[in-house]
Amino acid sequence: MYREVIEHPWSLPSSIKKLVDLNSGNDRGRIYRIAPDGFKAPKPPRLGQASTAELVATLENHNGWHRDTASRLLFQRQDPSAIPLLTKLFQQSGYALARMHALHALDGLRALTVDVVQKGLGDPDATVREHVIKLSETFLHGGSAPTQIVSKLQSMTDDPSALVRFQLAFTLGELKSDLNIEPLAALTRRDAQSYWMRAAILSSLRNGAGELFVVLSKDSNFCGSSAGEDFHQELAVVVGSRKDSQEVSHVLDFIGQVGDPATRFGLLRALGDGLKNSGERTYISGELFHRAFADARREATNFNSPEVTRTAAIRLLGLSSYPDSGSQLLALIGHNQPEGIQLAAVDSLNRFPDPYVGPGLIKSWDALSPRLRSETLSTLLARPDRASALLYALQNGSIQPNALGTTQARFLKTHADTGVRQLAEQVLGAAPAGQRQSVIDAFLPALNLRPDAVAGKRIYEERCISCHRLGGEGHALGPDLVTVKNTGKEKLLVNILDPNREVRPEFMSYVVETSDGESLVGLVANETSTTITVRQAYGKEDILSRSQIRRIRSQAQSLMPEGLETGLAPQDLANLIEYIETAEPEKK
Repeated sequence: MYREVIEHPWSLPSSIKKLVDLNSGNDRGRIYRIAPDGFKAPKPPRLGQASTAELVATLENHNGWHRDTASRLLFQRQDPSAIPLLTKLFQQSGYALARMHALHALDGLRALTVDVVQKGLGDPDATVREHVIKLSETFLHGGSAPTQIVSKLQSMTDDPSALVRFQLAFTLGELKSDLNIEPLAALTRRDAQSYWMRAAILSSLRNGAGELFVVLSKDSNFCGSSAGEDFHQELAVVVGSRKDSQEVSHVLDFIGQVGDPATRFGLLRALGDGLKNSGERTYISGELFHRAFADARREATNFNSPEVTRTAAIRLLGLSSYPDSGSQLLALIGHNQPEGIQLAAVDSLNRFPDPYVGPGLIKSWDALSPRLRSETLSTLLARPDRASALLYALQNGSIQPNALGTTQARFLKTHADTGVRQLAEQVLGAAPAGQRQSVIDAFLPALNLRPDAVAGKRIYEERCISCHRLGGEGHALGPDLVTVKNTGKEKLLVNILDPNREVRPEFMSYVVETSDGESLVGLVANETSTTITVRQAYGKEDILSRSQIRRIRSQAQSLMPEGLETGLAPQDLANLIEYIETAEPEKK
């Protein structure tokens, strides 16, 4: 520790700062080593002065710094005399990490051979096998991969190590599709239940998504499993995005043979999403989808059908149009339908750019549950015409002002559309400055009240469960409350009442605007070179291609809204804090 006090002053409640000298410890440095009395540090190694043979021998040292430093020096020196020594070390060492370092050192010297790689792929240690698979990619580029390496890689789909199979899924992407489809299919059958493995397999399908779909579709056991259904849908999205007419035809042929309507609707929705993302709408406007939409409209309103079938049908209708399906979808919202049915209807309506969506959703506002209100607000904020409809509803009292969080209000007041921005300033006004400290002062007596954790749980379920996870319940949008409950009751009170006083970067809210005019307000939960994942309340996630995104901007605020205390008394807040502090941790 550099200082006695390592908390930022902003993080400390005022009452604690009065008792703490924030400058205490500024004359002390870093703790370098804790050692027993009489300890004498060993003489530091001088590996920079070691011979090449000594550096190779150091790769067997069980101290990681020694191995890493020796590896670096071997690479820097580029001494050819190290090659036979490294080869011998790899072949004879009983220490797995030494064999791994030897392989990487040979690769750094451009001295890795087919024989060494082939032997490494059969190494008894899983870590060595994992690294050799990655190193084998050197021989797979250019389309002339050595047969013995290819054959060995193809045979490793049953490796007992999940990490080995994970790396294998990535490396198989370096092979041509006529060489990697069967092993990728084998990995899929074994590990399709793993999200990470599915992602690795999909990343290796620059070509061949349609071929893999055909191979897997012939496996009835795989197709009948939930993991198989999920992966077929993911593959269908990839096939649609590629716009290869032959691959699309393979998928459509398979869909035509599917008897279960929920599975059929789900596959069509996935294929349609891929086609839509690629800009190809010919198939969606064709006869097959036209018939499917008619079937989906019947199932969506058939109260005797299973909910899973109705939900899949409703989601498929998001690919149709508002004139064809809008009124039916609106009729499902707020009318004693299961929550999953209503959520699917809101999601499908969100896909329509028509100006009637906003007013239609607002008419159902009073009948919506908290989660449905959250989803509906996200839909209303997504497009300028809907945002205007929301503001007019706030103005005329159809929706109460406390329905909006501070981040949502800020989004409207800084909206890219001039009309929405001006209307928001007129309807919402400006929040008075400095009001949060006065709110905190008003609720400080809560810390001295006798709390009731049972009553606090009810408040947590009403106001917190949509964005926080505690005791195995809730959704992980904001910080896990297990990580903050040990900071003390006063700090918890301040964080609840003034969420913008201290905001970690990963919980900063962002506005993501798409090229087709939609806006999403949420956390940037994940980024890759090609996609961005936006996370919102109740675990909702939208994965957007970077090509779809027009602009991303931070709101410089927490996604947690101010005003959580509205309608609560100090006793209520005392109960909530007690529940947070005493709730049992989630069992892993």
